[in-house]
Amino acid sequence: MKVKLTPLNILTALCLVAAILLMFNQSDVVSPVNETFKGLWIGISLLGALISFISDMIFRKFIPLLRNLWVIECAFVVFTLVFVFLLKITILK
Repeated sequence: MKVKLTPLNILTALCLVAAILLMFNQSDVVSPVNETFKGLWIGISLLGALISFISDMIFRKFIPLLRNLWVIECAFVVFTLVFVFLLKITILK
């Protein structure tokens, strides 16, 4: 099996690293306010890793060329970040 490095693979790895760091983080490093939401951030990180992994598998199935895969996955990540940013602006208005 040929291993392909894609933007969503990198995003999945970053989400998993963030979740692991949050799991093993000591309470003296994190402020007490953030300590109460630690489980929520772990869940969000794991959910982000799962969504990016599944999205990567779907894109790989339908886009065989690696160059095109990089372009489409980067565009997907950028559009998702813009959507989340706009959603955050409109909700927190």
